[in-house]
Amino acid sequence: MGNEEFYASIDIGTSKISMLVADIEEEKFHAVGYLRKDSKGVKDGKITNIESVSKIIAELIKEFDKDYKKGIKFVNVNISDLHLNTSNQNRQISFGGRSKVITKSDVIEAIQNSSAGAVASNKKKLKAVVNNFTVDDQVVDYPIGMKAEVLGVEVHMASVSNQSLNNIKKCLDECNIGTDHVILDSIASSTVCITQDDKDKGVCLLDIGAGVSNISVFSKGGVVFSHVFKIGGNSITENIAQVFNTSFTEAERLKLRYGSAILESTLADRLIEFEQLEVADACYLSLHELIFVLESSYKEICTLVKRTLKTQKLDRALKSGFVIMGGASKIPQCETLLLREFRVRTKVATINSDLVSGDEKVLNDMDYFSAFGLLTFNKSEFYLQEEERVQKGKWDRFKDLIDL
Repeated sequence: MGNEEFYASIDIGTSKISMLVADIEEEKFHAVGYLRKDSKGVKDGKITNIESVSKIIAELIKEFDKDYKKGIKFVNVNISDLHLNTSNQNRQISFGGRSKVITKSDVIEAIQNSSAGAVASNKKKLKAVVNNFTVDDQVVDYPIGMKAEVLGVEVHMASVSNQSLNNIKKCLDECNIGTDHVILDSIASSTVCITQDDKDKGVCLLDIGAGVSNISVFSKGGVVFSHVFKIGGNSITENIAQVFNTSFTEAERLKLRYGSAILESTLADRLIEFEQLEVADACYLSLHELIFVLESSYKEICTLVKRTLKTQKLDRALKSGFVIMGGASKIPQCETLLLREFRVRTKVATINSDLVSGDEKVLNDMDYFSAFGLLTFNKSEFYLQEEERVQKGKWDRFKDLIDL
């Protein structure tokens, strides 16, 4: 393994930090190593203690170090920022009124042109996500090699707070590894969890994490909107703790052991023993009352999402409905509740095995979906090759593309 090149991704979340190491096998990313540890120093998706997060990442790297570290080619990392702003920009460059063959440098110039624009001094732009190109107003996927007078490109732009971005880079610098791309969490996950057909019809990826919930909306093949909400699995646990006057740890235990997102799914009520704050004697709560709190909390998430989509005039653009993921989506009946609330098709995310491979255990583990998406993000730049060359040997040229 010492002479091989490996690719790595790190998913920094509120409840866990996951790392994948992969190589390329049979024209897809193949996970050769995967680890995760409980997260410390992250709150609401934001790194609040660089030392704690760096220590966890260093421990993960140390476990991978023997076989993979010296050969790692790039490391992609995710970000979830409550100060996120996104927009779509569509601009054109012309070639002086004459038709010419489009080159790679023309494409790069067009992307830079569409990505241009000022942001607030306390924010930085993430790498633009290309939705589509237009060659003399004709929409194409691979413009290189075509002749045109005008080349246009639509990009999805995201800006995040300087502090959030700098903290991520500082954590990796502390571990002596560089960062290739910092990618919006929901955008990363979408690369392995959302099909192109769903993107064409209109779909919303909803990732209900521990600290925050992320959405990315796709329509007509590209991403049109992204947002981060300050509500997630921890908020639900805090609601339980407040209602029943118990600790966060005890509330989390009650949620995971007895929880459901729909009250009517539980036929019979019963009493559950639990520990109440400042009470020495045994205490009991109603199972139905517990589930009522859970159902109300999930409905609150749905209300926020619906209100945001309506404000953006995207509530009627989701013919393929919702794809849900994230640790808080694992609770029983979550999919059914969201289906009722959104009144469109709702399904739990699954990973696209055409893009990635590995142990079935990790492929079916939602905690690694974002890390897999981070790996495949670089693959989205195949538009920097001619279409014929992409079809003939795209994976043979992948190592060249990631250096762009």
